[in-house]
Amino acid sequence: MMTQEQQLRLYRLMEKLNWFFHQEMHYLDKEIAEQTARECYPEIREFTYDILWNDLPKEVQEQIMDEEESL
Repeated sequence: MMTQEQQLRLYRLMEKLNWFFHQEMHYLDKEIAEQTARECYPEIREFTYDILWNDLPKEVQEQIMDEEESL
C-alpha cells in the first residue's frame, strides 16, 4: 500500500501533468515540454514500475505482463 508521502508525491505529479496538458500552448512550447519531461519522468517511472506495480495483486501483474507480450 502506498504511504502517505507517496500519495502526496503522486498528487503533485498529477497536478503538474494536468497543468501541462490543460493548455495546448504548454505542450507545443519545446522548452516547457522538455522541462516538464525532465521534472516528471523520474516520478512517472518510479510510480509505474516500482510503487504502483508492487501494490498490484500478483494476478493483475500477470495479466498486464500477458497483455504486453501480445503487443
